[in-house]
Amino acid sequence: MSKTLLDCKTLARSYLDEASSNPTNSFVWDDTLDVVPAVNQSYHWLIGKIVEVYDDWLEDVSKVPFSYALVGKQQEYTVDSSLIKITRVEVDFSATGSEGNATRAVPIKKDEVRGNLGNTNNAGSFFSAGYYVRGFIGAQKIGFVPVPQNSDTGNNKSIFVWGVTLPSDLSQNTDPVNIPWADNFYQIIGKRAAAICLRKGQKEEATAARYLAECENDAMAMQTFLKDRQSDDGQYIEDSVLEQIDFSTLEII
Repeated sequence: MSKTLLDCKTLARSYLDEASSNPTNSFVWDDTLDVVPAVNQSYHWLIGKIVEVYDDWLEDVSKVPFSYALVGKQQEYTVDSSLIKITRVEVDFSATGSEGNATRAVPIKKDEVRGNLGNTNNAGSFFSAGYYVRGFIGAQKIGFVPVPQNSDTGNNKSIFVWGVTLPSDLSQNTDPVNIPWADNFYQIIGKRAAAICLRKGQKEEATAARYLAECENDAMAMQTFLKDRQSDDGQYIEDSVLEQIDFSTLEII
């Protein structure tokens, strides 16, 4: 069983103590103007909490990884406008267009590139790649170190990018709530939506503040659940052993 926009609206209205929408009554929250926007605001807020601990959940497997063509001596590439968090980048500097030949690129900060970002010198090893990200969502660019020297030909694409894509608003009553264990955690969305409505026009600030505080605690409990149960192994710290991040073996980049 899954939960939908209608379930979230119904739950929110149960907190608001009203069964339906009636726009002619100023004391009743309207679906279009109040409840649905509050549900979507809460939905995106909860997704942000999920991404903090379990970003793999929101990778759209029908799109990810995104692939792009290499251009010789071009350092930066614009990534898909729907990406809000990049989780992995692979690149095949030989430009064979095969994901099987790609090497994982290690994330770095662009300030670690000691030369200019447009540098086209072929420094470093093809077995060691780094990338940085800059720009706002919708126009983000990734840049590679060392700068690629080969170009893809034909339909070949040698850059592969994994990440979390922007979730869509819930608009139809039947739209599913795409979160882990929605039957349990959807109640956070409904409660927070009610709190947002109660704060509108400072109607019930004290009650709204209590609901918002409860939602924060509920979200933390959800995060604990996801961290403990997203895999069949215990939690551990990722290690960078065998990660070669020296990109300046030939000269300063």
